[in-house]
Amino acid sequence: MFLKRLRRAGEGLLNRLKVKDLALACDDIRRWLDTDFGRYLLSRERRILREKCSKLPGYRMLRLGLSEDAETLDCFDHIHRFSMHPSELKAGHAAISDYMELPLMSETIDVMLLHHALEFSTSPKAVLAEAGRVVMPGGHLIICMFNPYGPMGLLKFPMQLFSKQSQYRFHNLRMGRIIDWLSLLNFHVVQIEHGAHNPLLNSPGWVERDSLWERACQKIRFPLGNVYMIHAVKRVPRGTALPLWKRAASNGLRASNGIKRAPHSSNNSHNNKAAIE
Repeated sequence: MFLKRLRRAGEGLLNRLKVKDLALACDDIRRWLDTDFGRYLLSRERRILREKCSKLPGYRMLRLGLSEDAETLDCFDHIHRFSMHPSELKAGHAAISDYMELPLMSETIDVMLLHHALEFSTSPKAVLAEAGRVVMPGGHLIICMFNPYGPMGLLKFPMQLFSKQSQYRFHNLRMGRIIDWLSLLNFHVVQIEHGAHNPLLNSPGWVERDSLWERACQKIRFPLGNVYMIHAVKRVPRGTALPLWKRAASNGLRASNGIKRAPHSSNNSHNNKAAIE
């Protein structure tokens, strides 16, 4: 009897440490985003998006992840802005889709925002690979992540042990690891930003104004905020076909009909010399 209880306690503890997919945790995360700290976090992320990413070129902009409000999409100036959600069509989402299998053709999106979509996924690498598939060459990918070394990331494991709140059940992904994955997908990182340096406290004043601590961190670009953002551009090397006459010359062929050149023999050269004399 005691062993059964111990086994159940161990299984419950392991379940708390597992990542909860966004499709299952969306209701709990929505309630958390309505708290003072959740609104503060979203406001600082929107500030970075407006200042750094609002003027990116392109026509189509896609958002995947936590935020469900139109204000995040309005940070961008693109004509066609839309979002997808893994489980519901609330808040004006364009479609329901598994983030690992987007219903889009390859190389069709100019700008994509992954708003905490990687850490709240059972397979972050698969989500990132799918995002790389639909972003067109020269397109922009913006990744917003929780910093493992920031206040949110450091409290993740203790809160998982003593709490069942869904906002703490996410992958702690280092910035260097994400950059390595991007390089394998032919993305070149052009900019990295850090933000939301305040601790996890519900203070309504932080939404409207910066604290002294946050202003100091922004001034020195302190890299241990609650979130970090990576801006990457897709670089796809494309081969250049040689003209027909160059390929023919390199293969020893005539450019007109592809007939091989006659072998250059010593008798022919002797006869040519005699004819010239």
